[in-house]
Amino acid sequence: MWKEGYIVRLALVALTMAAAFVFLANHLFTLQVGRHEELLTKARQKYTESKSSLGARGRVYDIHGNLLAGNLACQDIFAEPKWVYKLGKEEADRVLRVFSQELDVPLDLLRQRFKRGRVEVVLKRDAELDRAVKLKRWIQAYNEAAAEKNAPKLRRVRFVETQKRYYPKGSLAANTLGFLNEQGQGGAGIEQLMNQRLIPGEGEAMFERDPRGRRLRNDSEQVRHPSNGWNVYLTIDETIQSIVEEELAGLYEEQEPKAAFAVMANPKTGAVMAMAQLPTFNPNHRGGITRRQWENQILTYSFEPGSVMKGLSLAGALHYNVVNLGSTYYCEKGLWYHAGRRLRDSGHQYENLQVWEIVQKSSNIGTAKIAMDMGPARLYTTLHNFGFGQTTDLGFPGEAAGIFRPLSRWDGLSLSRFAIGQGIAVTPLQIVQGYCALANDGVMMQMRLIDRMEDPASGLVEFYPPKAKHRVVSAAAARQMITAMKTVTKEGGTATRAAVDGFEVAGKTGTAQKFVNQTYDNGLYVASFIGIAPADDPAFVLYVVADEPGGRSHYGGTVAGPTFSRIAERTLRYLQVAPSTPGDSIVLDRVIADAGGDE
Repeated sequence: MWKEGYIVRLALVALTMAAAFVFLANHLFTLQVGRHEELLTKARQKYTESKSSLGARGRVYDIHGNLLAGNLACQDIFAEPKWVYKLGKEEADRVLRVFSQELDVPLDLLRQRFKRGRVEVVLKRDAELDRAVKLKRWIQAYNEAAAEKNAPKLRRVRFVETQKRYYPKGSLAANTLGFLNEQGQGGAGIEQLMNQRLIPGEGEAMFERDPRGRRLRNDSEQVRHPSNGWNVYLTIDETIQSIVEEELAGLYEEQEPKAAFAVMANPKTGAVMAMAQLPTFNPNHRGGITRRQWENQILTYSFEPGSVMKGLSLAGALHYNVVNLGSTYYCEKGLWYHAGRRLRDSGHQYENLQVWEIVQKSSNIGTAKIAMDMGPARLYTTLHNFGFGQTTDLGFPGEAAGIFRPLSRWDGLSLSRFAIGQGIAVTPLQIVQGYCALANDGVMMQMRLIDRMEDPASGLVEFYPPKAKHRVVSAAAARQMITAMKTVTKEGGTATRAAVDGFEVAGKTGTAQKFVNQTYDNGLYVASFIGIAPADDPAFVLYVVADEPGGRSHYGGTVAGPTFSRIAERTLRYLQVAPSTPGDSIVLDRVIADAGGDE
């Protein structure tokens, strides 16, 4: 009987041990196989540390390699309030005063941060290296003195290496370059447009630590190196940009306009050589700036251009053989009623004018009558092909298309008014694009601001070559219009002050009344001048605009013309363009004769 009980107990013990063994084996299998990756990861977290690093943001250069936007090495500095307060109330306040003085941070702001902060607060972001080094030395000296006195040391002040964007030329080309937002991403301009190519790649390194938390050196643990962003080379020339900005500042000071703009481009390649506006800003110091200052209004500001539109409208009339330069129109002695509305040649009583004189004198009535002979379809096609009502495809977010009604929405006044630059809204860059096509024998090139990109690691270069968009008008029509526009800067023209000694300049003035509160009779104007220099072999097209000039004159020839002349003269000298030989009257007579004389 007792043997049977013994056997039963022995069997129970054996079963229990077997069950325990099976459970243990299953548990070990689960730990070592089933949860291997999970537990290995947790273990690694105990004795390894991952450290991320970031490469440098790509730099921005002008076309010749002059630095416009780069990076400065700096440090973010942090502190833990509890370790500062352990020094004692009076000593802690003294330390905060030192932080404030050395880092140029308001003392009241630091006190607020320390009062609210529980773990760690920011002392200074993007601190210059010399400031950081000076503060480190002060902390070291403070702790050495504390050790001698057996007093509490200043602990847990942390310095983190970082970078900040730096614009070495200050406000030069600021509206084109843009800036970075608080997240370090492009917030405007080239910084925004090319952000994905400029941003650097992240690197990561893994380090092992001993049981005391000390780092074990092991170079093999490096898993990924950081990479620098691509460098961007603009089509802008720093020297020309400086010339344009200096002369535009003179116009801004003398005329006191609401805003002023200047754009220069190469008509043969579409490359933007300079782009400036006032008011502007310094991207290194953006405190208190307004949208009007930082936004690139050359791309976003639309306005009625006035008479600068006539050169493009009449080029269409020449293209369609509606007129030639010798065609004659009666200009009604300065006052003409059409569709129940009056149209004036302000301050003039012109009678018979040939087409080239209509351009030279900037006759509204003569241009409107030519537009009537063109008809709506041909005028619409001309202005549409010159790029109005569409963006220039320069690529910037927010670029305005302006206002140009579709043909189906034209009314009885559209034909006579659109041709002279009323009822249509354009951006400065659209006007430049149109005149670049005119200067390039009627072929429109894609406007460009990026010349090339470079990978600093491999040296690989990506080029952005010139690209033709389409032909707008015939080469013959374009050349005839250039010939007529040469007379604008000669005696009898509307922009004699835009002339450049030794060079032929073809240009067109614009004096546009602003349409405000349903009326043009408000005393507000946009005065402008666009010119091509040299006229027969263009080095550039330059557009100068003064929005609401406050000086004695509001005419484009007197307000914007002189600034054009100074910029053009300095730029031509810088580009070493040889002076040309005048001969306009001979050329004009020949063009009129070849076209068939007067009509």
